[in-house]
Amino acid sequence: MRIDIPFCGPTYKSEVPFLTYQECINFYLRPYGEKMVLLGTPGLEEWVDLLVGDEVRGILPFGDYLYIVNKDKFQKVDSGGNITDIGDVDLLRSSGQVGMATNGVDIVMVAGVDGYVYDFATETLVQIVDVDFPGGDNIVQIDGYYLVNNPGTGQIYRSDINDGSSWDGLAFSTAGGDPDYIISIITDHRDVWIIGEYTTEIWYNTGAPIFNFARIEGAFIDQGGTTHHSRTRINNAVYWLGQDYNGNMQVFQAAGRQPIVISTPAISHQISQCVLSDVFMFSYQQLSHNFIVITFPTSKLTLVYDSTTSMWHERSSLVGGVDHRWRANCQALFKGEIIVGGFNDHKLYKVKTDVYTDGDSEMISTRTTGVIRESQNRITVDEVHLLAEPAVGLIVGEDAEDVDPMAMFSWSKDGGRTFSAEVDIPLGKIGEYENRARITQLGQGVNWVFRVRISAAVRRAILGAVMVVEKDDG
Repeated sequence: MRIDIPFCGPTYKSEVPFLTYQECINFYLRPYGEKMVLLGTPGLEEWVDLLVGDEVRGILPFGDYLYIVNKDKFQKVDSGGNITDIGDVDLLRSSGQVGMATNGVDIVMVAGVDGYVYDFATETLVQIVDVDFPGGDNIVQIDGYYLVNNPGTGQIYRSDINDGSSWDGLAFSTAGGDPDYIISIITDHRDVWIIGEYTTEIWYNTGAPIFNFARIEGAFIDQGGTTHHSRTRINNAVYWLGQDYNGNMQVFQAAGRQPIVISTPAISHQISQCVLSDVFMFSYQQLSHNFIVITFPTSKLTLVYDSTTSMWHERSSLVGGVDHRWRANCQALFKGEIIVGGFNDHKLYKVKTDVYTDGDSEMISTRTTGVIRESQNRITVDEVHLLAEPAVGLIVGEDAEDVDPMAMFSWSKDGGRTFSAEVDIPLGKIGEYENRARITQLGQGVNWVFRVRISAAVRRAILGAVMVVEKDDG
């Protein structure tokens, strides 16, 4: 008899692997009629080698240039990929995310106690020396004013209008709904979200003298944040890795001002295994999918929520031949292209749906199913048919694997504790439109799990899988 294998699904790694330990790495899900299809995630095409530095810590587009903090260098790149070195930002923290914002007159960069200003008109880069500047972990711009948090306090300071180098020591206020420290700030719909340790307030520009921002009456959320850069916004919603006085390890989405939890119990379990001190988020839209990217650098993990399907997947890159977090460290839309900065190679990449490599490394897409069992009866699996797009091989490729691509298939009979050796099954050379990706004589077992990995630099699309089985009711 034939049984459909629930092959197309999200990442769902339960803390009890025997229940389910589903992987969806460098695959994402797209609706296909009433079902879902697995598609390979977009690849990274190298665009610009910045030549110096080793970590792209922040990128900000404005006008004809993309402005970049590359380790301790400040640079700009035009649409042709031409690099201009502007100056050093030596006093910023030497690694980790940098807050960047612009009011159209200048750019301000912050990272802790330090801040720098780049003036567009004079093309000068200077450190902020105003004694009233409090530093900042985050920075946003609204109505010509910059807003920063005073690190380690509940205070928000603002700059003078259209001048990131000038600050008034009286132009500040304190988030007063709860006495927790401010963790992060972000703007959405011209509101300013002040995310504290355990609570969040939403402020607006009141037009008042001295300090012209205050909390919107009733706009108070009983969930706060975890780290300075673990928040983002996309598609009219704010996302953040949050906590409250009762617990943590959940990801929130707020469309309007009402948060909902979007992390599954399995995702929260994965987060609970991670170091949270350097987690960061960014988001981007491609082919009508809104991707919210959460990276845990120390723990070498990247989780991605697709708000279009409400499904989670993982992304990874090979670093030194070993699985690592995704290479992308920050993101911007520049001249119609999604651009990301590498975390360890001073390079800028384009995120491309028709690229199937990760820069100069192969990109390995992995899908591991949940456990398939039949009332603990033994099942003999005679065949498995992988419903993959056929004939995806290249006409010419640097690697023979790309011309005659294979999927690496393995299976487990004990609920995913151990797996068979991988068996290559063909995806089909160009023109082999009737190719059948299948494996036969898998044997007998009780708790079946199937895994496929694809590393060939070809398009990846899997509609599902079926197995031909014999049941033993004894």
